[in-house]
Amino acid sequence: MENFTMPQSAALLLEGGSLRGLYTAGALDTLMEENLYFPAVAGVSAGALNGVNYLAHQPGRSASINLRYRRDPRYFGLMAAVKGGSLFGLNFMLRDIPQSVPFDSDTFYHGGQRMVAVATCVETGKPAYFEKGKTDFDFLEAVRASASLPLVSAPVRIGRNRYLDGGCSCPIPLHWAQKEGFEKTVIITTRHKGFRKSLPGQRMVNLYDDFYGDKTLFLATLLTQEVRYNALMEEIDALEEAGKLFVLRPAEPIEIGRFEKNTEKLLALYNRGRREMREQLPALRAYLEQ
Repeated sequence: MENFTMPQSAALLLEGGSLRGLYTAGALDTLMEENLYFPAVAGVSAGALNGVNYLAHQPGRSASINLRYRRDPRYFGLMAAVKGGSLFGLNFMLRDIPQSVPFDSDTFYHGGQRMVAVATCVETGKPAYFEKGKTDFDFLEAVRASASLPLVSAPVRIGRNRYLDGGCSCPIPLHWAQKEGFEKTVIITTRHKGFRKSLPGQRMVNLYDDFYGDKTLFLATLLTQEVRYNALMEEIDALEEAGKLFVLRPAEPIEIGRFEKNTEKLLALYNRGRREMREQLPALRAYLEQ
């Protein structure tokens, strides 16, 4: 993208989706290879984890971690849950892995890009938007909270409250971006166009109630998340149609499990994200230059 200047009022929003986030990792690596860095990034769950490496300007790091450690019991499984409070070893990813997969913390913290990690407050059921450089605690704790999936993670305590996966209350932080007044908004999703969630079955409703019945506001958020997700997708589709935002979606449905073990499938998904972002670069540039 020669002679291209990134608008200063542009935000990049990253959806979660557990290991579907390898698609986002590939897309972000293409942006980094093109030296395309958005002034502000807001990520949810796996989107926040990917955003950390994007702000560190380290293409390949997200893919390396997920592909290299997927079968490591410290990364996923009972050991990760016992030692780190989550089925995914978020403490291991954020605290231990940098010893073997170096992390450019200086660029991350001082590179000039804003980053927001979205988590859901267990006490209120509402989204919390934690911004790098504006917290009185280690920002990576907000990233850990954002990616802590309900049912399989212990809530992350930050201050007086506890937090879990941002996707429960805010799957894509569109309304945050609108409130901030960004003139250009780009979204990377991990679901194909037209995807809508089905309502939870009674078994899932009972499971949520067993775990969070004493947290009535959070329980209500969990039980309404599919309806809110679908309404948000309708809003995003309409804004995209009107040319008011740009969305990169998987061209076809992503066919991997939530906790996919097959690293060949994960690698293929990563490469797909790289390829589809590269194919969309002319359209992305045209949108940003309007």
